[in-house]
Amino acid sequence: MIIFRKKISLLLIISATLSFQSCSWMSKRKVLFEEEGSSSTQESSKPKTVNGTVPKAQYDQLLGKYEALLDKIKSAEATSSSKMANTPASPKSDSDMITQLSKIQPPADLAETVDVFGKNGLANKIPAPAAMETTTSRSKLSDSALERQINTLHKADKLVRQNRMDSALILLRDLEESPNPQIKVRAKYYLAEMLFRQNEYDLAMQMYEEIIKKYAFSGLVIKSLGRLIVCSEKLKLGKKQERYYSILHDFFERS
Repeated sequence: MIIFRKKISLLLIISATLSFQSCSWMSKRKVLFEEEGSSSTQESSKPKTVNGTVPKAQYDQLLGKYEALLDKIKSAEATSSSKMANTPASPKSDSDMITQLSKIQPPADLAETVDVFGKNGLANKIPAPAAMETTTSRSKLSDSALERQINTLHKADKLVRQNRMDSALILLRDLEESPNPQIKVRAKYYLAEMLFRQNEYDLAMQMYEEIIKKYAFSGLVIKSLGRLIVCSEKLKLGKKQERYYSILHDFFERS
């Protein structure tokens, strides 16, 4: 009887020990599971970083800068378009811009053009007295003739905006030969706009470049620079786009 009681007591002690160890093991596993879960949650909550370049973001940044410049262009146009003097402007900032614009010489991106005022151009083959006589006779324009050309210019501009390109072309071709430089440069600009609207970016680019080289006194130079940036982008001429953008940016930085 005593031995039986001792066996029962021993079994109770063993079962109690086993149950205690089992509870201890379960509590340890629970703690480990909670730690693993918290660590995995922390890792998943960390922001994922992706290495690599983002060219679209850079493009959007450049586009934003260009749109900001366009806003400045619109405000500058209101001031520059009101100046209809026939003589070039004389401030130092304008002369600096003219000097910088004169350095632009497209090497081979576009088709070659003939420079009549170059070393072997047509102007050097005309004797000096004859050249002076031709210039003097062509520079005379009466007030009534000037008024007619201005009205014709407004009519051509309206036709361009209405996409009536054939009718506008007839008027602008005559105005392009005007002895008045302001009429002449505006006729060339509207011709360039016609080509631009018809997606003829390469031909339009040549005319815009002619404006900024030969008619730097005109307020249309700023508009032409803006168009040249767009044409360069359409034709995928990255160096030209960067060059014209830099000129436009530097001009507004000085002003």
